[in-house]
Amino acid sequence: SHAAALGYIAVFAAGMAAGRLARRHASRLPDRNPSDLTEAEEIGADGTGACALGGGEQGDARVCPEVVDGGPRQETPVCAAARKLLEEVELSDSRDNFFDWLDIGKGSMIDLPWAPRRLLDEWQVLYLKREEQPLFRVRLEASTGRFVWEADGTPVTVPDSPLLPEDLANGFCHSSSVSSRAWRVDALLRPLLARTSRRDSLLAAAREEVEEAQRRREAPTAERLQEIAAPLIEEGLLCRLRDRYFEDRLDAAPTPDGKGHAHFDHIHEIPSELLPGLGWDDFLKALDHDQLALVSDTGSMARKKKDKGIFVLDSFGPLYCGTKITGLFHHSSFVRGHCIKVAGGITIRDGWLVTLSPHSGHYQPSEEHVNDMIRDWKDRGVDFSRVHIEPYIKNK
Repeated sequence: SHAAALGYIAVFAAGMAAGRLARRHASRLPDRNPSDLTEAEEIGADGTGACALGGGEQGDARVCPEVVDGGPRQETPVCAAARKLLEEVELSDSRDNFFDWLDIGKGSMIDLPWAPRRLLDEWQVLYLKREEQPLFRVRLEASTGRFVWEADGTPVTVPDSPLLPEDLANGFCHSSSVSSRAWRVDALLRPLLARTSRRDSLLAAAREEVEEAQRRREAPTAERLQEIAAPLIEEGLLCRLRDRYFEDRLDAAPTPDGKGHAHFDHIHEIPSELLPGLGWDDFLKALDHDQLALVSDTGSMARKKKDKGIFVLDSFGPLYCGTKITGLFHHSSFVRGHCIKVAGGITIRDGWLVTLSPHSGHYQPSEEHVNDMIRDWKDRGVDFSRVHIEPYIKNK
């Protein structure tokens, strides 16, 4: 609708204005290392190279949720739902900031099948604190060109074995041979994945219980359904079984009377009690939703990839490496989203460079900066004779 289109323009224009304001503020900052900047200054830190909005020094018209939101929210689920949610906020006649509306306002009751709300809750990209950055900072040995961790001098291996929810049960750092740095990285990341792990376990247990009840031909009484659902409801899940307007919220089209949807006036929070008349199949559909079975791009939405190393060359010189964890640890994590020189993918085994890729979804380094980095590494002793370098133009 025309009204919804105006809503799009207003929000995106506000985001672009915020970006311009940040860049204007950054131009007045002294040339200081980001580790010395305050948090407020750091948002617009303006080094040479690629910025979070993309396009190197040029930038482009895309608005990253981290600029609009004021915090490190993982962009994939947000961007996937942004157009629909902007339509909804227009119809709700809300005057709230978009992310306030989304997180604590009436928008908090919307749970889209293609971008489930649990992803918005769980996918909060980590921004390393100053004292945490050295855990991922890498230096080159002058005599050998070998990559070693600054924290303890041990050879770098990335990707390593990133923490994933399924790793929590057995523990990641369980070997006496694991370095002190790896223990500290484990201690940093483990709590941040605990919520995902807990929810996944509860959902799997509930599915097993429901399927067993079906096999026994047990009647789906209201009491029995509520019993199985209780721990999931405490986690904020199963909205589909509790919200009588769940389907209505997926349709942002204006109602015939032009007054908006009834659910914005009749309900202010999702009840904790299940809807009447539900059956086992209804319960399984709700589990499908919360277990991301309805998400079409499961490859990028799920935290399953364990084989991608990432790196960032800071505008002020330091090199950072790590293993990507989708929704939690990304290129922007190393330097808290400020501008960098080069970012991309990397493979290092026992300190020796194996592959290098100049591709990053968050940053867009220029080809000139990539070539300058490679030339510098060669001058410092890195052997590129057996290194596979991905072309600057990414093959589709």
